[in-house]
Amino acid sequence: MVEVGVDLGYGFVKATDGREGFMFPSVVGAGTSVGVLRLKDVLADPTDDMRVSVDGQLYYVGNYAIRRSPRAFRGMSVKRGEGNALKVLFLAALSQFAREPVTSFSVVTGLPPGRMGQSEELVRALKGEHRMVRHSADENPALSLKVEDVAVVPQPVGAYWAEVLDGDGQVRQDSPLLRGRVGVVDIGYKTSDLVVMEDTEYVPERSTTVPVGVSSAYAEIAEKLAAKYGVEKETYALDGAVITGKMVVAGQVADISEVREPAFAGLATKVVAEVLSTWQMSEFASLLLVGGGAVALGKYLLPHLPVATVVDDPVTANSRGFWAWAHRLGARAATGAGSVAAGAATGRRSSDAA
Repeated sequence: MVEVGVDLGYGFVKATDGREGFMFPSVVGAGTSVGVLRLKDVLADPTDDMRVSVDGQLYYVGNYAIRRSPRAFRGMSVKRGEGNALKVLFLAALSQFAREPVTSFSVVTGLPPGRMGQSEELVRALKGEHRMVRHSADENPALSLKVEDVAVVPQPVGAYWAEVLDGDGQVRQDSPLLRGRVGVVDIGYKTSDLVVMEDTEYVPERSTTVPVGVSSAYAEIAEKLAAKYGVEKETYALDGAVITGKMVVAGQVADISEVREPAFAGLATKVVAEVLSTWQMSEFASLLLVGGGAVALGKYLLPHLPVATVVDDPVTANSRGFWAWAHRLGARAATGAGSVAAGAATGRRSSDAA
């Protein structure tokens, strides 16, 4: 059984089995050809060539969809119901950990705290046996991915677990985050999630999802780039430029920092306003900033949130915590040392649903 943590973000999918981790844009497009002609024999990143067939349809996924598909899109609806996109993203991520034609998985994934009412629907969509084909330059192996167990938890709880659980899924007893009230602010692509942990327990009554995310900054950047350089791009095609602060225009590398930074500063102001209107900072021992937005906005947020820190590798924090929880549940099941009821406040395995 392969234990995997999968963060199905609006901006990027992040997944890890505790040994390897993969990240790719949450972009899907209809594929047109399995065959590929290229000079490079080996890609530096296997997620740069993601072509999968699901339910008889060929899809390009992630960076490959951005480069090649004329109908690529990044699904932004609440239920992620655009076509087969969510299922395709999930299976593309799992396929990276399939070393055999048939592989069984135990998965922990997440939803925004304001969307946890959709958890049972998500479990039904993800659990079970999925047949797919993973295409590459050399072969097109048919895979059977058996998702035996699924646990759905509020997304930022994963980032908290990444901080307080070690590589064996055991609690780091010396962690200062085990005591008092800890806030987790997960700044995502479409929304931001604000989660409260009180003495390691998730507090849903004080946790929420707000419609403020990096996508608004992307839209502002795209508009200004079009005005300044005459370059019009879909927001999903701006990832590289926004992350690096550089873009190729007419064969020359342009520094777009003067366009990017005002957009980030404005978005940070919105995030601070949401946090301060939702929580009393004096009640918190710590505040963890996570998600892709934490990287972009950290320098603007920290002066206004004195107890806040940007965690190490904030982009993958949720997926790493999800894996740690999956590993912890698997170890308990293997030893018979109690049930998974300890996770009832944050989510439950599909096998325990009444």
